[in-house]
Amino acid sequence: MKLLILIIYFLIVFFIGYIASRRMRNASGYLLGNRSFNPYVTALGAGASDMSGWLLLGLPGAVYVTGVSEIWMPVGLVIGCYLNWACVAKRLRIFTEIASNALTLPTYVSNRFLDRTGILRLFMAVTSLLFFTVYAASGLAAFALLFKVLFNLSYTTGLWLGFLSIFFYTCLGGFVAVNWVDVFQGSLMLFALLIMPVVIWLHLRGGNEIVARLSALHLEYTNPLKNVDIVSLLSLLGWGLGYFGQPHILVRFMAARSSKHMHVAKNICMIWMVLCLIGAILVGLFGAALYVHASLAKPETVFLHVAVSLFTPVMAGILLAAVLSAIMSTIAAQLLVCSSALIEDIYPRLFDKRISAKNEVKLNRIAVVIIALVALLLALNPNNSVLALVSYAWAGLGAAFGPVILFSLYWRRMSRNGALLGMILGGVTVVLWRSLHGLEGIFQLYELIPGFVLGSLGVYFGSMLDARHGRLPPQVLHQYDEFVAQTDVSR
Repeated sequence: MKLLILIIYFLIVFFIGYIASRRMRNASGYLLGNRSFNPYVTALGAGASDMSGWLLLGLPGAVYVTGVSEIWMPVGLVIGCYLNWACVAKRLRIFTEIASNALTLPTYVSNRFLDRTGILRLFMAVTSLLFFTVYAASGLAAFALLFKVLFNLSYTTGLWLGFLSIFFYTCLGGFVAVNWVDVFQGSLMLFALLIMPVVIWLHLRGGNEIVARLSALHLEYTNPLKNVDIVSLLSLLGWGLGYFGQPHILVRFMAARSSKHMHVAKNICMIWMVLCLIGAILVGLFGAALYVHASLAKPETVFLHVAVSLFTPVMAGILLAAVLSAIMSTIAAQLLVCSSALIEDIYPRLFDKRISAKNEVKLNRIAVVIIALVALLLALNPNNSVLALVSYAWAGLGAAFGPVILFSLYWRRMSRNGALLGMILGGVTVVLWRSLHGLEGIFQLYELIPGFVLGSLGVYFGSMLDARHGRLPPQVLHQYDEFVAQTDVSR
């Protein structure tokens, strides 16, 4: 019965992809859906593509092992997500349209600083491609883990099933399909994370039994400060900084029908996110109580084990489809960003060749397949941790792009060289800092934080140096003034 439910789920997803494919006419439709999405689609698209398999696998698994001291990461994410909606969403939607109707973030950044050399666009696209391929690998690893637990399939077989399922509807329907599916998948994820804690609570006959079971572990499960020092606290809260540089989330702002709808979309997304995170934390906490006498070999499977053991086959199938939803929504968004970076930003630069409108969608689909295959190769190691892969990619993208996006939207005198230096310092710091994690003390700090700080300093000092030597074109200042005026008009 679980298999039947999952088959029905896949049929729904593929049907949505097919319907969406009939609306694809050009790259604007394939990559941004012709900027046509209402607040509800924008909100759930941003939320579902953000959370990934980490929400139903990584976070419950972390809480299952450690307890509520893991809440600081969700707290940081909620703060970061809110600030991203409040400070970035509206301005980015307006300015990406003013800046030559940019379809991708690399194109926007290049146009924002009138970079005729193309170096900004190329560097940003290559960085997106590298970190997003790792990010997509984390999703495929989660997919393989799911099918291994459910159907006792080999890890490699699960990877291939994930690859075939995800690339099919992504290639077929592009951004429209991904957003429509995200509305369906985001709703399914919310349902699963609301109902599962309630069922575990009822199964264990209430809070007294749960507290007694957790107390028997002698691990201080309910202590939010257990083993939390200043470095680990800052590391967990620092995850929120990553939001400002995640292309698969920022592109949802770019695709909104109107900047005037961002306030409504923000409220929808934040309510959805808070409820989902609370549900995921409770699943991990209550799951630890449920399996107190039979610890799980792989904690990240706690959601899967609860679904199979406590629910009817039909309900278990629906809950497992929610896990698929979390995984597929994020990978699909990431593959689209990667394909756009490869075809819209890298290909024309390397080959000095314009792509005809007739071939744009076809080449983007081919790029999706190639990138998905590379991600599959990266995910072949069955010992991969979903959370570890996600944390590396999240930090790299957040540190390389976050300061650049924020400064570009709010600082009139930011320059091209400031943007380039900020991206280089942010991305390189993440890679180097992660290699030093074996050391003690400050080097245990999540690499996103020093990367974001140094990236911001790179933007500032690079721009100030350009201003001092008269390398800031007046046209850049004029374009920014036009952007600000348009932002004020739209209020």
